[in-house]
Amino acid sequence: MRKRRAVQAVARRLGLNVNRVAALVQRVSEAGLLPVTTGSTRPDLSHRQLATLLLAAIADNGLGNAPATVREFAALSAGNLRLDDWLEALIAGRVAAEPILSVVLQLDPAAVTVLTGATQLEFGNAAHGATTRVVAVSGEALRELIGDFNNGLG
Repeated sequence: MRKRRAVQAVARRLGLNVNRVAALVQRVSEAGLLPVTTGSTRPDLSHRQLATLLLAAIADNGLGNAPATVREFAALSAGNLRLDDWLEALIAGRVAAEPILSVVLQLDPAAVTVLTGATQLEFGNAAHGATTRVVAVSGEALRELIGDFNNGLG
């Protein structure tokens, strides 16, 4: 899927402003984390790049902070598993999305909790009980978005 269509799919499935998502993705692209299209060359994004785009959209901590925020979230780990590796595997279908109830991002300090019916997977150290800004993505919306990514819809 091309970047523009991926931005549209993320905004639609997650109820985000498409112009805001596009601006965040532009900042991340300018920082070299996503490809910058030139001329008529507009390649499809890889699963890793789609994961980066998704992080840029949902870990919105300001336009100026977008590249640093994406790098910080991508590097979060749960044991030996990095968040960017897990997201790439999820989008590629190597990790089952069906059991996921929700993915909750805590912006400060950066942490991600993946909730399933049986367990939870924590990337980083969530500040439990603290007042902080969080973003939640339902498992259903995530599965629909992954379907869009893999079917080239947008």
